[in-house]
Amino acid sequence: MLAALVLVVGSTPAHARPNCDVPSPPPICEPVDPPDPVVKLPDLTASVTGPSSAVGGADLSYTARVANLTGTDAASASGVVVRIAATGGASVRGAALAGWNCTTTAGVATCSGGVLGVGAVADIPVTVALPSTAASVTVTAAADPSGAIAERSEANNTGGVATTVSAPSLPDLRMTMTGPTSVRGLYATGSWTMTVTNIGSAPAGVVNVRWLTNWGGWVNANAVKSGAIGFTCTPPAEYVQQTVYCYGNGALQPGASATITINAVPPAPGNVYGTAGVSNVTATVDYGQQVAESNESNNAATVVSSILY
Repeated sequence: MLAALVLVVGSTPAHARPNCDVPSPPPICEPVDPPDPVVKLPDLTASVTGPSSAVGGADLSYTARVANLTGTDAASASGVVVRIAATGGASVRGAALAGWNCTTTAGVATCSGGVLGVGAVADIPVTVALPSTAASVTVTAAADPSGAIAERSEANNTGGVATTVSAPSLPDLRMTMTGPTSVRGLYATGSWTMTVTNIGSAPAGVVNVRWLTNWGGWVNANAVKSGAIGFTCTPPAEYVQQTVYCYGNGALQPGASATITINAVPPAPGNVYGTAGVSNVTATVDYGQQVAESNESNNAATVVSSILY
């Protein structure tokens, strides 16, 4: 009796078999693709440095910095654009950096064409005009503001700095005037006294005064000056104008006053020289607005002087 021949075939564990061995018949085995190469990208950041506080009414210097961060899979960036703007009543006057094209329009500066290698930094000097009143100003910089450059992170492209602006010390020229309510034309002299007082907190360097009537004829006027500063006054020529200009000879300090008295003979009645009736006599200090003041609404005074015949 022949012994039964048993062929024992060793089996490979299922987990050790290649996928193409199961099921039977095996499927067509495709080659495995290699992993995609890592894409290297830049990562741009923007920040601004500048003073935390300043006095308004002047230009101030800031620095806008754009950087390309280092790190795994970093890459250089070309054609970098930085936009710099200001809020709170401030405006950017200009920005400039060698190798970049910087322009300023409507208070916003744009610098373009920059190239930043991995880890490179560009510092852009910026000039900002501050408001002349108290304000909270923020100067911001945005790298790649249009999103034209693919980056590893788009969340860190903007930065800024806040500046608390205090109101500057300014003069405040106030005009007051006294004069007759009526004066007899041609036969009598009227006197109008103008008083200029600096009620502000800083000296006024240019103090010019204009005395003006709406008389239709001529004014025979002379001026008497007194007070803290001197004036040089120019009376009008006869038949030409009805205005006296007085030009200050020095700075008017805070709290100081100066007076000018105009002695004038109104015109005679008639179609050529003038007519009887109500006349407005107006005095204005800083009539050309050459002095920056904290209040421009108190620079003129008017006296109504009727001409009698």
